[in-house]
Amino acid sequence: MPLLIALLATLGPIGIDMYLPSIPAMAAAMGSSEGAIQLSLMTFFVGLMLGQLVYGPLSDKFGRKPLIYTGLSIFILGSIGCALAATATQLQTIRFVQGLGGSIGIVIAFAIIKDQYEGPAMGKMMSMVLAILGLSPVAAPLIGDGLQALGSWRNIFIFLTVYGAIVLSAAAVLLPETRNTEQRKQFQLSQTFKLYGQIITDRKFIIYAFALCIAQAGFFAYIAGSASVFISEYQLTSTQFSLLFALNAFGLIAAAILNPKVHERMGLLQAYKCMNLGFFIVIAVLFACLACGIDSLIIFCIALFIAVALLGFIMPTGTQLALMFQHKNTGTASALLGSLQFGFGAIVVAITGAFSSAGGFGLVSIIAVCALIAALACLILLPKQLPMASR
Repeated sequence: MPLLIALLATLGPIGIDMYLPSIPAMAAAMGSSEGAIQLSLMTFFVGLMLGQLVYGPLSDKFGRKPLIYTGLSIFILGSIGCALAATATQLQTIRFVQGLGGSIGIVIAFAIIKDQYEGPAMGKMMSMVLAILGLSPVAAPLIGDGLQALGSWRNIFIFLTVYGAIVLSAAAVLLPETRNTEQRKQFQLSQTFKLYGQIITDRKFIIYAFALCIAQAGFFAYIAGSASVFISEYQLTSTQFSLLFALNAFGLIAAAILNPKVHERMGLLQAYKCMNLGFFIVIAVLFACLACGIDSLIIFCIALFIAVALLGFIMPTGTQLALMFQHKNTGTASALLGSLQFGFGAIVVAITGAFSSAGGFGLVSIIAVCALIAALACLILLPKQLPMASR
């Protein structure tokens, strides 16, 4: 059960990370710009965003397994289509389909955990799944680079097709239906979509969600644009980029592990504000260096490593703050938050693709704007302290 849930949950992340080192090669093969290939990441994000809003309530109404079959089938078809894509426009369109299917993974994975486990057992299962998810940005680019080295970037999408088929087969044979008949009968779809409206207009949710989403949008810009910058501008090989990306991912994971200790020392809200301010300062220093003509690969790498590590503090803390006051509607609020994150990400990835010709300076400028808005949101919108019951 833990392995199968983790395999489901990784559908979206590996769909994001695995083809990053191949973006320059894909652009050359299709006769397009790297920015056009980056836009396929934007359409994938749009698919992830819309899928999360739809799959959650539908699985509550009709059960987990029918939606798993539907989502994985769409993901498999999308992966086949990506492997056969001849132009950047085709890739962009089909990546939306693939994202729509891949979004089933994390929605259903956490729904199944909630169905099956309670108390410490639920916490243990969540930790196991999140640990495997944390390894995805480390392993996926390296695997993708290895598959490309076998002959073509198309091998990456063939791999994703096979991966989806294996997960679908395992789910069909090994996974029980965890949503019982009575729960399905009692659930009303209309109420869920009404709750979306109530939650998004709740100030206790939206101020934290906005600050989180805009900071994480900077992270998505880094994901979308870093391959082009390091491979095309700084002349790293795809393997060197994959190793660098993995190193930054380790920094993010280490920060996430240390996050609870930081909360204990500084307090949840103050830690969140400080980390956002630190994120902005680091990116602002890097921006100033590039603006002054100090174009050093070492400085660039160190600054991005620190910035990504700070996001390892920001993202889980922001999620905790946004969901803290949604006691009765945690599941619905979580789905809405995930959709907002990928919605903001899609917008920023589109901007990153449009400014890809500006290289590292353009990428850092976009991240800096996101970091500045997030820091200002923390200073202006967030309260000075949390209510006593929430600390």
